[in-house]
Amino acid sequence: MAKIIQNFNIDLRDMSAEGGIREFTVEGDANAIFSLEITNEDSPTKYYNFNTETFTTTKSRLNRKSTGESGVYQGEINFPTVTDNDHYDIYLWAESHFDTIHADYNEVRFGDDSIDINSSRGSNSNLLQKIIYQYTDVEISISAQSRGGTGFASMSVTNTPSITVGRGSSTGIWPFSMELTAASDKAFEILRQPVENDVMSFTQVAFGTPLQIHGENIWTGSARSTDTTNGSVSSGTTVTMDTAVASKMAVGDRVTGTGISSASVVTVSSLSGTYTFVTSEAVSIGDEVTLTFTPPYYHRWNVGASSTMHELLPGMIYDDGDVATIPRSTVAPYEDKTTYTTETHNEDGTIVETQNEAINASALALDTLGYKPTITNGVVTKQLGAITFADQISNDASGGSNKLFYGYGTDYIKSIHNTDISISDLKVELSKMTTTTTAAVNNSVTIPVAERRGTVQNISTISGIGIDASSANPTVASATDEGDGNWTLSAAQTLDEGVTLTVENTSKIITITGNMIFKNVNKNAANFRLYFDVEKFIKAS
Repeated sequence: MAKIIQNFNIDLRDMSAEGGIREFTVEGDANAIFSLEITNEDSPTKYYNFNTETFTTTKSRLNRKSTGESGVYQGEINFPTVTDNDHYDIYLWAESHFDTIHADYNEVRFGDDSIDINSSRGSNSNLLQKIIYQYTDVEISISAQSRGGTGFASMSVTNTPSITVGRGSSTGIWPFSMELTAASDKAFEILRQPVENDVMSFTQVAFGTPLQIHGENIWTGSARSTDTTNGSVSSGTTVTMDTAVASKMAVGDRVTGTGISSASVVTVSSLSGTYTFVTSEAVSIGDEVTLTFTPPYYHRWNVGASSTMHELLPGMIYDDGDVATIPRSTVAPYEDKTTYTTETHNEDGTIVETQNEAINASALALDTLGYKPTITNGVVTKQLGAITFADQISNDASGGSNKLFYGYGTDYIKSIHNTDISISDLKVELSKMTTTTTAAVNNSVTIPVAERRGTVQNISTISGIGIDASSANPTVASATDEGDGNWTLSAAQTLDEGVTLTVENTSKIITITGNMIFKNVNKNAANFRLYFDVEKFIKAS
């Protein structure tokens, strides 16, 4: 009776650049005979020598070993340190000359229908194959920005803390500290302490063509512009305007105005000259008629053929970096519903009214449209399909690659960077701003100081020797400014020259600290950066 190799057990997760030892076992019937060979991708091919524990160009393998009476053979492989990405092919032969076979083949496939050899079990031949990928390390850095909060322009990050992590590995607790400096004539005020959902991660997706959802009115958005005809048109398609057409319209815009029926959908077919454009159908328009040009707006968009949506999740925010006039929107499902009432007449003469909903049309937030993913080295690297937004997006979004998508918190970090992360002990602190009086004052609200930075009008308070705080520390009533000059305080003070004063409640500089743990930094993760959205917990004035 044939002896069966049931299992080949080894850690097949991605390996960091530093390599390391991985143990393996071959399990099966007693005295099953096998051979094991390991090669890497180098040219020429290198083979693992189990005696010297090194890879060399000399062909070598673990030859004709037995599982023994216990049915288990144990060994280890010492993988080297690398400076570029590598992979290792593992070949386990059941030696059929010695009446040994593999267990029956149980095949597993990836989403693109390619075979997942690491998840498959057994073999339908005398060869069983596995693969281990080894990757260079990933640098992860932390920074800060504002997604639109006023007062944060030109804010600077003094340092961007970073950590290097081996792919497929994890870190212990990584404490970080980051210092932010407000822009000129601005200062920070803490609104609350930061939380993990203040941390953003970003990806980019190129748009293809829009997809009109059944029943969707694509002409509900704002008009692009108006212009006046320069000459009349009689049952023609070429229209001449007063102004260069490229500055007033785009292909696909709807054209409305006197002479065009409101029931007709006439669009810009092409821009045929500096001052002329072509309509989608013949029109009759008089001279000096004002025409309005309105782009179509769509909820649903194809992903560009060279792009991917596999990093996206519902709830991510879309911010168009190509067209500044397009407002942000959220990736979300679409439903067009009709509400109607039905009546039930009871035998006693009463009527019961019931509110009902009918779904006229719907669309998933993210729909693969039947496209298979592209899988490289065991992970999805590309997925085509359609993205649906909570708001209609102007046709101007077509084309262009600078379409930012971002989300807050660890779920979105996992989706975009294929990395698990935990964030804890977050804290933001003000750096105390101090200055000195440049002259003595007697019972005055005007206080001359060497430096005024770090204050916010009616928020900052001042403390120091000689400050009258009998009711409370006085506030700075003057506008935020920097350099030497005068503060106007909320209460009169009597102070000597050279007195040190401290700004409270606000500062020019803040420090954000916390702890992070990165777990299983996976193989499609390149170097990446996470950002604190500071406007969520800090105000800059």
